[in-house]
Amino acid sequence: MSYITPNGNSRYYDQDSRCLEIVTTCVGFDDMLDVTLEKNHAHVDNYIVVTTHEDKKTQQVAHKHGAMCVQTDLFKKNGRNFNKGAAINAGFDYFQYYGWRMHLDVDIVLPDNFKRILFNHSHLKRHALYGADRFNIIGNHNIRKFLHSSERQHKHGLLVGENSQDTNLGHRLTCKLRGYLPLGFFQLWHCSTQKPYPYSLGTAAHDDMMFSALWPEDSRFHLPSVICYHLCPSHPKVGQNWDGERRIAKLVR
Repeated sequence: MSYITPNGNSRYYDQDSRCLEIVTTCVGFDDMLDVTLEKNHAHVDNYIVVTTHEDKKTQQVAHKHGAMCVQTDLFKKNGRNFNKGAAINAGFDYFQYYGWRMHLDVDIVLPDNFKRILFNHSHLKRHALYGADRFNIIGNHNIRKFLHSSERQHKHGLLVGENSQDTNLGHRLTCKLRGYLPLGFFQLWHCSTQKPYPYSLGTAAHDDMMFSALWPEDSRFHLPSVICYHLCPSHPKVGQNWDGERRIAKLVR
C-alpha cells in the first residue's frame, strides 16, 4: 500500500526530495478540472485524478492533460452518496515517488511560482502537514479575467487585503479544541508520514479535518507564502457540494 515507506532508508527520500504528487477527486466537475489541471499539472511529477467508472467526461479531461486517471466505486462506499475520503485513498495507491504529496480540490489553481516557493523558500519539515490560504475568484467574468492575466503572482500582496463582492480571502480553520487544521482544498505532507484518509458519514464535511488531526498539533503549519485561487462560478456557500451533488454554476471560459 502507498502508506508503507522504506523504513530506515533515507536514500529514497533524498533522491525524491523535490518530487511532488497531487491527488484530486472529481465527479461531475469536468469543466473545472479542464481548467485547473491545465494550470496545475506543470508543478507536479505525478497528477492523480480519481473519478467514477461512469464519469466519462472527467476521464476524458484527465487523459487530455496527461494525468493518471483512477476509476473507483468507493465514492459509494457504505451506501453513501459521496464518500470522498474512501475515494482519496484509492488515489493514494498510485503514488510513484518517495517525495511530497498533496490533496488538492478540483476547483483550486496553484500560483504560477508554486514549486519554486515550495522547495526554495519554505524550509519544509518532513514530519509536518501544511495548509495554505485560498483567494475566491467569484463569477465567470472574473474567472476569465484571472485566467488570462499575466500578472497573477505580482498581485498577491494586494489581493490578501482586498475583499469585495466578487473577490475575497477564503476561510482558515482554527479549532478551539484541536488547533490549526489545514482544510482539504490544500493539504501537503511528506511520504514518510503518509496516513490513510479517514471517512466519516459519507460526505466531505469532516473527513479533511479528521485527516489533519492525524498529525500532532505542533506539526500542523500554515504556508504564508502560498496563496491558491478558488474558482467560484457562483458565490460559494459552506457545504454546498459536500454530499456529492453539484450546486454551483458551470464554468464558462
